[in-house]
Amino acid sequence: MAIAVVERLEKEAAKQTIEEARETFGLKYVDLAAALDVDRRTLLRYRNEVSAPSPKVRMRMETLREIAYILLEVFETREGGIEWLYSPVDLLRRRRPIDLMRNGDIDDVLAVLAGLYSGAHT
Repeated sequence: MAIAVVERLEKEAAKQTIEEARETFGLKYVDLAAALDVDRRTLLRYRNEVSAPSPKVRMRMETLREIAYILLEVFETREGGIEWLYSPVDLLRRRRPIDLMRNGDIDDVLAVLAGLYSGAHT
């Protein structure tokens, strides 16, 4: 019984993360799948609550949630965060954070954002 509840909650959390990431970052399913390092069909199974993500994918989803949270904290508006995501960033060797995310390099994006949030890169 408890295992079924946990699995249902994991499925719901995955669906919510996918939809919020799509809205926050403007990513297509194929791009979000790349950011999470899963096949697009697997991502759609998560979104449709057919299956629950593995622990590795849950950790990557947590990273996406952290990025979304810090974006709003640092830039105060969704538009400001999106502008940063789609602009070249010196701390990322003039690469756009969104491109790194699309390539699965979400940890690099989080590291720079965390530095901005803490004031280390001001």
